[in-house]
Parts: sequence; C-alpha cells; structure tokens
Amino acid sequence: MKRRLAACAALVLVAAGCRERVPEAWPQAPVILVSIDTLRADRVGAYGYGKGTTPHLDALAREGVVFERAISPVPLTLPAHATLLTGRLPPRHGVRDNLGFALPAAQSTLATRFRAAGRQTGAAVSSYVMRAATGLAAGFELYDDALTVDAATASLGAQQRDGAVAVESLARWIETQRERPFFAFLHLYEPHTPYAPPEPFRSRFGDPYDGEVAYADELLGRLLARLRAAGLHDSAVIVVTSDHGEMLGEHGEQEHGFFLYRAALEVPLVLRLPGGAHGGRRVAAPAGLADVAPTLLELVGLPAGETDGASLRPAIAGAPQPARPQYSETLYPRLHFGWSELFAVTDERFRHVRAPRPELFDLKTDPAESRNLAAERESVVAAMSAWLDGIGTAGEAAAPAPVSAEAEEALRSLGYVGGGRAPQPAPGSTLADPKDKIGVYEDFRRATGLRRAGDEAAAIAALRDVVRREPGMLDAWEALGTALHAAGQERDAIAAFDRVLRGDPGRAAVHLALSRIHALGGRVEVAARHATAAASGDPGRAFETLAELMLQRGRLADAVQYAQRSVAADPQRVAAHFVLGVAARQAGRCADALLAFDRAEVARARHKGLVVPGLHAGRGDCLARLGREAEAEQAFREELAALPYSREGRLGLALLLKSAGRDADAAETLVGLVREHPAPAADDYWTVVRTLAAFGERKAASGWAEQARARFPADPRFRG
Repeated sequence: MKRRLAACAALVLVAAGCRERVPEAWPQAPVILVSIDTLRADRVGAYGYGKGTTPHLDALAREGVVFERAISPVPLTLPAHATLLTGRLPPRHGVRDNLGFALPAAQSTLATRFRAAGRQTGAAVSSYVMRAATGLAAGFELYDDALTVDAATASLGAQQRDGAVAVESLARWIETQRERPFFAFLHLYEPHTPYAPPEPFRSRFGDPYDGEVAYADELLGRLLARLRAAGLHDSAVIVVTSDHGEMLGEHGEQEHGFFLYRAALEVPLVLRLPGGAHGGRRVAAPAGLADVAPTLLELVGLPAGETDGASLRPAIAGAPQPARPQYSETLYPRLHFGWSELFAVTDERFRHVRAPRPELFDLKTDPAESRNLAAERESVVAAMSAWLDGIGTAGEAAAPAPVSAEAEEALRSLGYVGGGRAPQPAPGSTLADPKDKIGVYEDFRRATGLRRAGDEAAAIAALRDVVRREPGMLDAWEALGTALHAAGQERDAIAAFDRVLRGDPGRAAVHLALSRIHALGGRVEVAARHATAAASGDPGRAFETLAELMLQRGRLADAVQYAQRSVAADPQRVAAHFVLGVAARQAGRCADALLAFDRAEVARARHKGLVVPGLHAGRGDCLARLGREAEAEQAFREELAALPYSREGRLGLALLLKSAGRDADAAETLVGLVREHPAPAADDYWTVVRTLAAFGERKAASGWAEQARARFPADPRFRG
C-alpha cells in the first residue's frame, strides 16, 4: 500500500509534464464559481439520480467535464469553503469548524489572486456561516452577505436568505463587468436544513431535500440564463460544486458534520470550459475541493501557486489521471462534545477513517460502506494511516477563539447543534468514538428541533432524557435551561444553566441567559455579576446588558460607560445605542441623543421584526425639541405603529399636536392609551387624566377619572 501511494505521487509529477495533453488557457475568460451548499453527488442527475431534480446542472454537465468522485475535505460549510477558495486543506488554512475560526488574512485566495492579476471580483453568499467576518471576503470588491435577522423567530431567526436574492445580486454585478475579465462566486444555501422548498418544488418532490435541490438547480438556471443574456455564458469558465453532502439517515446521522462517509463527503464537480471545450468528458479518479483553485488559476493562464491540491487540467484534456489520495476530517465531535475527532483518506478503491475503532471500506465492492475491513486489511490501514500522518492532521489544531452568544444562536437557528465548546480532555485521555454516540447526538438534535418548532414541553422531556444518558453534554444542559426558561420554570432553568457553568465557567451565552433571568426576577446585583462574567467572551452583548441594568437603577454615568464599551466592541448593538440616546436626552443634549437614536435605528433595521420600546418616541421628542415638528410627528406615529399603547409615544404625540393647535387630535391620541391597550394599568389612566387636565379638558379628565375609580377603587389618585 505504501508503494502504491508513493507511485501515485510520482504519477502526479509525470502528469504535470504532459503538456501536449493539457488544454489551452483562456486568459480573458470570465470565471464563475458556484457552490450549492449540502448537495450530495448522488442526488444529481449527472451522477445517476433519476428523479429530475437537476435539469440545469445536468445540461451544464453534458457540455462540460464531470468529475465523478469529488471529495470534500470536511463536512462543514465554513472550513470546506475555505479550502475551495484557497486550495489549502483545513490543517493548512487553519479553519476547522463553523464557529471560533476565521481564515487568516495572510492566506492567498482565488479572489486575492484574481484581483492581483487585474480582474474584477464579486461574490454573493446566502448564509450567516459565510459572512464577511469569517475572512472569506478577502480579495472581493463586492461581497454581498446582507442578511435580515428575523427577531420574531425562536433564535436569531433567518440566518440564511433565499438564494434568489443572492443570484439577483451577483447577476446585476456581472452585467456591469462586460468590459474586463472577472471572477464571480455564488453561494446558495439551499438545500441545507431546514428543508423548506418553495412551490412548485414542495409539491413536485415528495422528499423535501429533493425539493430543495430542485430549487437550488432552478436558481442555478437563472444565473446561467443571465449569463447567456449578457453574452457571457459561452466564453466563460463555469464551475459548479458543493461544500459537502448530507447523510439523510445513513449510518444513523441525519445531517452532516459528525461522520466521514460517502454521503457527507462526495459532492458534484462540474466544469464547463469556453465553447464547451472537452464537453462530455467524465473523470473517474478522485479529485478534491482543494484542486479547484489551482485548476481555475491555470485555466486562465495564471500560476497555481503553492496549494495542497493539484490542477485538473491534465484530466480535463484526457490525460491519465493519477489516483491521488484525498484528505477529509471532522473535529466537530471533539470541539463541541468532547468525543473523538475523525480523519479520513480516500483513494481510488478504499476509504480509511481514523477513529478509536478504525474503519476501512472497499468503495468498489461496498459503496454503502456497510462492511468494515480494518481488521482484515491491516496493511492497507497502516499505509493509509501513515499518509494521514504526513498531512499533519492531528489534533494540534489551534484552539477556537471565543464566540459571541449571538453567533452561537445564529448557528443553532440554522439547525446546527453544539453551538458551544466542550471542555477539552486532558492529553492522553481516551475519547469516545462518535459511532458510539450517534444515538444520543441525534436525540439531542431532534430535541433542539422541537424547541425551534415551539414545542417546549416535548423539548424539555427529550432534553432531560439526553442529559440523563450523557450528563457531560453541556450543550444539552444549556438547551434544557433555555427551554425551561421559555416555559416559565425559572428555578429549574437556573439549575440547568448552573450545571453548564460548572463544566465551562466562561460560557458567555449562559452567563447572559442567567443575567436576563435574574434581572427579570429583580436580582439586579446577581444579573450584573453574570453580565460581567460574559464580557470576555461576548463584550458587545455583555456591556450592553450592563448598560441596561445601570439605566434601570438610575446610574446614568455607569450606563453610558458600559454602552460606550458595548458599541466599541460591536457597533451594531441596538440597545447600547438606545441607552446612549436616553442618557443624552436626559442630560438635555438633544442633538447627541438624536444621533444615538438614529444609530440605534440603523442597527435595528437589520433585525426584521425587532421592536425597541421608546426608540421612535425618543427620536420624536428630540426632533420636537429641535423644532423639526413634521419629522417628530412621523417618529411618534412610527412608535405607535409598532406599539399602539406606548405611553411615551402617545403622550409625546398628544403634546406635539396640542402645541400645533390640533386639540381634538391631541385628545383622541391621548385617550388611545387606554382604548388601544388590551389591559390598561392604573398608570395609563392617570396619564390620560392628568394630561387632559393640563390641556384644560377638565370635563373629559373627570370622566376618565370616574372610569378609573371604578376599575381601581383603592388607588388614591382617582379619589375626589
């Protein structure tokens, strides 16, 4: 086996010298790279699937070169795309998970290489996982990662956007680039979970995953149509691939990230060249996502540079393709649950998975990977394991950086479980084999799905069962605490969160959850201690929480200090800007207050459905004091549109209308505080009564006082 792997490496060098078989380069060709997230190869027609899910990709494959066995280096979105764009494997580019890692600025990417060569570079992505802050935006002049966060959903909400938006964004950019070569990258998050295909794909395909694949293919077709309309399709180098597949229940895993089997690792890789050159060719030898970058660079006449992949140009031209081993890994079980990481190597016949119980599968005779041959073919396992050692797989991966509670919630809202970090075992510890933990892992995943669906009672029961079976699973304890809090079971929620902190004292998300619980319970000092403990891991949200707590206690100077530290850490903290506005307004600095309120509004607009009580009313008051009455009225009305019974909004608008001589409108606005409120409090009645009296409307004030006396007979404000 060792001789065979060495011979493979030699063949790579031989093939590199076969220049008579290498296709010409197209220096002026546009380059378009499309990644369809979570698309397993065997659900594509060009790879043998018969349900008609991918007509556009199949048509492209007929005109292009199909790599029949393309292997992902890791079944997770961010690290796989880091490999796709750099040509480096995860141990080399350093991105090992979706959270806590970012592509280093020093890493050369397709975008940085193309831009240095004078090309325009543009990208549009469809998921929070691919946001610019991960480092993937390096080298792109346009990197459209705009997402609207839906505050009404269970977590942070919609952390992906409809791929149609990304297609339209990138297509518009492409249509402005006709005069010079460009590199365009499109990321479609369909068909990642949660599977929710739109019509007609939902009805046409009984399997929702197939429906999502079909919708992604339709979006690919839209992009290709725009390229044709712009006269660019036939002259372009077009690549369509995926970052990883989806297990769909095979080997017990429903989604991806946990195991390194065929369904998670084998993805489509289709390359169409200008004029359809070499169209119809199919390459059987394994290829990897690390091969894409050097291939695209060489196809337009640029040097491939130093990568872990190899250019596929010889294979495109029909030269014998050496059987290069392909590397894969997942650190997900270890980073999130403290179980063993997995590494794999795939060659033309075998896949070896390095695990506490090693696995070896003969892919030619057992494509379902159902029979482990490791005990029977020890020499093959030893040779492939030695090859893995040469990659530098090991678990010397850099420790993940602290992540914010917001980032953890964002990943959970996309269906990922294990948002936090498991305490890492001591060196030399025996780690559990993920194969032995798949049952409890999937039960945890289903329980989190119940939470997202709003079934707190079922989620609580399921999570209690998970932590009973796996007491060290801190993420399950955290999810249990969140579900218990949502169900109003405060004491049990605190106990569950405290259990997390005993295992991971620095977990910011849990400290912030406890801070909210204790603040609502009036235990402000305890709430402040937890917020302070969260500051090292999530300073933006932690300092924002402290600012709000200090404002509630009337400690204005402290509130301002914490709010300033919050926005310094994260300029998008809505409540921190709001606190600064409130403080400036109370100090009589209306211009400063208005600026802070406007910044809060800009940040709030990113969060679909987020309501900040008092924000528009505060703006309205400042605008009125600055003599901008028309704008003030609009701001007050925006407050009431969101909160019809906002006391500050109604009082502010009533005073504004009264000052403009619109007495009837002022009175009507004011009494709406009680009329529009489903359960008006005594303070609401008192606001109406005293304000009407101040307006000189004594008869009306008396009438409302009489109603208040009947409703609140013990309140002394309404007597006499």
